[in-house]
Amino acid sequence: MNAVQRYREVDVLRGFALFGVLLVNLYGFGADSLAWDGSLDRAFWQFKHVFFESKFWSLFSLLFGISFWLQIRIALQPWRLLRRYGALLLFGCCHALFFEGDILMLYAEFGVLLLLLHRCSTRVLVVIATALLLIFPLAHYLAPDRGFSDSPSTVIEARQWLEEDREDGLYSTGSLDEIFAEHASYLPEIPWQDYQWPDSGWAVFALFLLGFCFAREGGLQWFTQRPERVFNTGRWMFLLGLSAMAIEAWMTYALSYRVFGDTASGGVTQLMGDLAFLFGTLLLTAAWFCLMHSFATRCPDWWVVRALEAAGRMSLTTYLAQTLIFTTLFYGYGLGWAYWLGPTSVTGLAVVIFMCQILFAQFWFLHFVIGPFEWLWRLATDLHPPALRVTPGQGLNP
Repeated sequence: MNAVQRYREVDVLRGFALFGVLLVNLYGFGADSLAWDGSLDRAFWQFKHVFFESKFWSLFSLLFGISFWLQIRIALQPWRLLRRYGALLLFGCCHALFFEGDILMLYAEFGVLLLLLHRCSTRVLVVIATALLLIFPLAHYLAPDRGFSDSPSTVIEARQWLEEDREDGLYSTGSLDEIFAEHASYLPEIPWQDYQWPDSGWAVFALFLLGFCFAREGGLQWFTQRPERVFNTGRWMFLLGLSAMAIEAWMTYALSYRVFGDTASGGVTQLMGDLAFLFGTLLLTAAWFCLMHSFATRCPDWWVVRALEAAGRMSLTTYLAQTLIFTTLFYGYGLGWAYWLGPTSVTGLAVVIFMCQILFAQFWFLHFVIGPFEWLWRLATDLHPPALRVTPGQGLNP
């Protein structure tokens, strides 16, 4: 069997995306609350919202589309890819029992759909992706009631909600069996649900399509050959993305717009805010991609590049291990930190966890050539065990 060619820059980007995914996931355990109204906490929350929220699952999804191209270009049999996505769906179902924010099920489901559509022309796929990305703002405008509001209106109310969650919330007081039972009621993932939200499954699939088209049209090679031009493009995208997010921020404070909550005025204000957030997210995602790709190309021997590359090479293991770590820290059957940590503490915790992970990844690849869950995934895909131990000339650091 032909081996899939590895692109160092893609592994580096994947490792970098995993940090952003971890950071945003940690905020979901109470740090997003208005109750944390100190100046430092609000600064960290705003930093997360502008630079990380929705940008890093978008980056990770873009990379999944690129990885699909790397798989399909060596003429892998469709049934092998179906086994690959079947195994990923199983990983996702098990992972979702611990954490409701699982994205692996969506990746498996949309991977099959991408397999069906990948022979379409680039123009057709880009049109489909554009239409899918516009579903969120247009659907939210036409049907503004998303079923519930999870945003308190005042700091006092937010503190009351936070205190209630500490006292009787599922994650702060529930047993492992209770958490499993609650999460199992939502399995499997329904790809088209939550279509009115910016992180809907349709947006995920749109990024798959764009990543696949980028790779199929020679984008990886072009980026590798022109790192300076890519860097300059990334800077401009960053500025444009920040401008869009500045508009979204102004609308939040001046017009009571809420991308993840209810917009008081609704209507055109809501539509304009959603479009500003969407364009800001896409531009900043593209900017992160360009800047990190250029950095990895120009500085391949820097320690941070090699560390991110190691984490990216075992991205499935890193992603699943993140959940094991933070659920142990936050859930009641562990240390019970849920709803007790604000933005400043959570941001610092994310840095510590990820530093430990990249150090572990580097150590792992001194002795092995594939991550542990990647080994299981390859076994389920190929139906025979792949090589695991390092032999001369193998590994991340031959």
